[in-house]
Amino acid sequence: MPGKGLKIAALFFSGLVLSLGLSGFKPARLVQDALVLVEVKGDVPENVPYNPFWGLFAPPPPTILDKVMLLKKAAADRKVRAVVVAIRDNSLGAAKVQELRDALLQFRKSGKPAVCYLEMEGDADLSYYLATACDKIYVAPASFMSINGISNLYYFLGGLFEKARLSIQVVKIKEYKTAGDMLFRREMSPEHREMAESLLNSLWDQYLSDIASARGKSREEMAKNIDQDLLMPEKFQQAGMVDGVKYLDRIVKELKADRKGMALVKEREYQSIPAESLGVNLGPRVAVIFGVGSIVNLDPGGSPFLGSIMSAERTVKELEAVANDDTIKAVIFRIDSGGGSALASDLIWRATQEVREKKPIVVSMSDVAGSGGYYIAAGADAIVAHPATLTGSIGVVSAHLGMKGLLDWLQVGSAVLSRGSYADIEDYTRAWTDAETAKSWEGIEGLYQLFMDRVSQGRKMDKVQVNKIGRGRVWTGSQAKEIGLVDELGGIEVAVDIVKKKLSVKDVNLVYKRKPISLWKLLTGRVEEEMVSMFLGPRGSQLRKIWMLNKMYLNSENLLLSPIIEVN
Repeated sequence: MPGKGLKIAALFFSGLVLSLGLSGFKPARLVQDALVLVEVKGDVPENVPYNPFWGLFAPPPPTILDKVMLLKKAAADRKVRAVVVAIRDNSLGAAKVQELRDALLQFRKSGKPAVCYLEMEGDADLSYYLATACDKIYVAPASFMSINGISNLYYFLGGLFEKARLSIQVVKIKEYKTAGDMLFRREMSPEHREMAESLLNSLWDQYLSDIASARGKSREEMAKNIDQDLLMPEKFQQAGMVDGVKYLDRIVKELKADRKGMALVKEREYQSIPAESLGVNLGPRVAVIFGVGSIVNLDPGGSPFLGSIMSAERTVKELEAVANDDTIKAVIFRIDSGGGSALASDLIWRATQEVREKKPIVVSMSDVAGSGGYYIAAGADAIVAHPATLTGSIGVVSAHLGMKGLLDWLQVGSAVLSRGSYADIEDYTRAWTDAETAKSWEGIEGLYQLFMDRVSQGRKMDKVQVNKIGRGRVWTGSQAKEIGLVDELGGIEVAVDIVKKKLSVKDVNLVYKRKPISLWKLLTGRVEEEMVSMFLGPRGSQLRKIWMLNKMYLNSENLLLSPIIEVN
């Protein structure tokens, strides 16, 4: 009878939805002058995974684009007098921080003040970087704010695998494609070091230049302040890196005192005000399609616990839908992915070309758009990346794990029966033979040539030039613009500007919200699987997640365009 119970639960929740719908909602609006409070904490996602319960008890968490749109609305809203941004410990990547930072700088062009409040305990480098977009920066009195600079830590597990009696064989194109290096090397290769140093130099240059300019200091002076490890808020104030040490309520009280009758409006409340009611987000409809997470071929399902996975099955359908929708005049493809399956990447690339045959498609890159993430971007009309975006990685890698040594040590026997010279090429009880290694090399060489063809066609480059800047090398967005891999630096708004020029319009209507769950789906029981997932609890869902992620790596094909670098 469990099916009947779930349907009763579905009817119960649908009743809640229906009662909310019948109660009626009027578009929110401000009735008095307002100070808008925006919060940046934890992770701010690019898009929100499907969850059947959002909308029943609470709205989905705000996305990066939600926050950008909020600041755009606040700039146009005559009743908004200022914005306070409360920044707490967050896990945003550098490019996402630049997206929000640019939005704050754009807001300030309206002539309204933006004030940042830092409430930190530990690493605060990127949080401080974001705060420097504001007119004033204040820090909570008890904050222990550590601004130390930027660094990357790399592990090399070759010795560990050897001790575990495991053999790792990695075939890659080419020397900068370092995704497999951690599996078989014991130290960083010269090419890996060259690339890593170049990335670090580019990111450090961006960081120092931006915060020094914002605070009216030289790069040398700002670097000296960072090297002093100031830690306590008062020392940051003495060094001119912040404007004061205050609690949030005190900041709000002082801002409200400047204008009688001004009310504090929290972000969630202000999000409910339609942008269109303020003369923003009007014009031809432009769809934003999100390509977020590791790229796989088949859709693992809509479970809210699976995290960010970009399946070709789902993404191709979304791209085909907007290509065939005559009400959609252009597409912005927002990518945040380090790659994945070569086949899935090519299927998504093909779908972008079908869009391009009918309407403009512009790519906006987030933290990472490398390897397969760059493959799917290469065919767009234009590519926009943040200066700190990690992109490129035009290369291919494949790896094979051999467990013979470990199995022998454990006294575990095995037997493989096969027909065909390469039938057991995926046999993990042994290492690849020379012939199998050659076969793998032939496969990735073919894929590398195809990858270069896609980039050569999309970027209008000679393949010799593509190979020169390819070879598996990762670039920052600012470096990528210099070598022709991207067209413009910036975020969503720069992508929108390109679309507006292509459509010859002054503004566009961005269509990016995930459709809420419908009453029909609840009534027909089509969300039962999601309800089961919710009631199973986190342990069962985590096991599913681990299984799905492991499944991605059972076939070496799925490693071909795998992520190459992680940035913390």
